[in-house]
Amino acid sequence: MKTLKETKILGFPLWMFLILAALMMVMAANDWMLTNMVGALAFAMVVGTLLGWVGDHIPVWKTWFGGGMLFACLVAGAFNTFNLIGEGSKEALNTFNGTTGFLDLYILILITGSVLSVDRKMLLKSFVGYIPTILAGIVGALALAGVVGAVTGVGAIEAITGYAIPVMGGGNGAGIQPMSKMWAAATGGDASTWYASAFAIISIGNLVAVIMSALLNKLGNAHPSLTGNGQLMKGMENAKASTAEEYKPTVADYATGLALGVVCYNVANLYSKHISIINNHLDLGFSIHTFAFMVILIAILNISNILPENVKAGAKGMQQFFVKYMSFPLMITVGIGTNLSDYAKVFTNPAYILIIAATVIGAMIGTFLMGKLFGFYPVEGMLTAGLCMANGGGSGDVQCLGAAHRMELMSYAQISSRIGGAIMLVVASFFFGKFL
Repeated sequence: MKTLKETKILGFPLWMFLILAALMMVMAANDWMLTNMVGALAFAMVVGTLLGWVGDHIPVWKTWFGGGMLFACLVAGAFNTFNLIGEGSKEALNTFNGTTGFLDLYILILITGSVLSVDRKMLLKSFVGYIPTILAGIVGALALAGVVGAVTGVGAIEAITGYAIPVMGGGNGAGIQPMSKMWAAATGGDASTWYASAFAIISIGNLVAVIMSALLNKLGNAHPSLTGNGQLMKGMENAKASTAEEYKPTVADYATGLALGVVCYNVANLYSKHISIINNHLDLGFSIHTFAFMVILIAILNISNILPENVKAGAKGMQQFFVKYMSFPLMITVGIGTNLSDYAKVFTNPAYILIIAATVIGAMIGTFLMGKLFGFYPVEGMLTAGLCMANGGGSGDVQCLGAAHRMELMSYAQISSRIGGAIMLVVASFFFGKFL
C-alpha cells in the first residue's frame, strides 16, 4: 500500500492520474471528447500511459508477452471491438495516428536520434551487411513456412503465397494492399478476398513477432554475450557518437533536434514522391517508402559530419523523450484501428498458426545465420532484420522494439519494413505469377 501511495505516473500521484484517466474514459465513451488533435492526444497520453503502466506490472505478461506496449495496443483493440468508446472518439484517435501523422512523427524522431547517435564509420559498416541479412531472413521464412505447409497438408505453395508472403510483406499499406492487386491480376480473383484473409494473417504474425521480441530480450538478459544492448554490430557499443554522449542538450537543443527531424522527413518525402528514379520513372511494380529515404538522408548527414554537437545531442534527447513518454500513447492510437475478431479468424485451423509461427521463426533463423557473418549481435540482428520484417509495418516496429526494450534500433527496423517490404513485393510478384 505504501508503494502505491508513492507511485507517480507522468509526475502525477497515482490517485490523481486515475481521476484524469476516468474523466477521459467517460468523455470518450459518451463521445464528449474533443474530436481533434487535442482530444486524441489527451486520451492517448492519459489512458495509454495508464494501460502501459498496468501492462508493465502484470506478472509473466511483462516478461514474456511485450509488457505495456502490447497490453495497451490490445486493450485499445478491445475498445474498438466492443464499442467501449464512441465513434467520434475512435475516429479522432484513428485520424490522429494516420492523417495527422502521430505515428510518422514518432518514427521520424526515433530515426533521427538513433542514426545520429552512432559512430559514422560503424554506421556505414553496419548498413553494408544489413540488406544481405534481410534477404537471408526472407529465404528462411519462406523455406520453413513451405516445409510446415507441406507437413500439415496445407501445401508448400499455399503456405508461402497465402501466409509467409503476407507476414513478411511490410504491413498493410505498402504490403498486403498492393499484394492483393498482384494476386488478383495473377488469379483473376477478387483482390478484397485475398486482402481480408491476409489482414488477419499479418495481425497474428505481428502478435507472434512481438512475443518473440520479448523472448529475445529475455534471451539477452540471460546470455549477455548474445546482445549489444541496443547496438546491432559488435564494436558499436563502444563507438557511439561522442557528441550525443558528452554534450548535454538544453531545452533549445531539443527544439533543434525536432526541427531537424521534421524538415528531413519533408525532404525525404519530396524525394520519394517527385524525384526518385525508382518511384517515379521506373515501372518496377513497387516503390521505396519515404522512411527508407529518411534513414539514408540522416545517415548521410551523420557520415558527412556537418552537424554541430548540439544538434546531434538535441536529436538524441528528443528520441529519448518520445521513447519514454510517447510510446504508450502511440499504442492506443495504433490499437484503436484493430479489431480483436481479426485475430480469431485465423485460429480456425491450428495448421495456419503453425505456418505463421514458422514464418516468423524462419526469418529469425535466416537473419541469425547471415548476421553472424557480418558481426551482428544475434539478439539485435534477429530483432531488426528478422522480426521487423515479420511484423505489421511501422506500428509493428514500435511494438517489437518496445517489447525488446531496444527502441534505439528504429533506423534498422525501418529499413526492414520499408526496403525489405519493397523486396517482398518483387518476391510476391514472382510467386503469384509463377505458381498461382
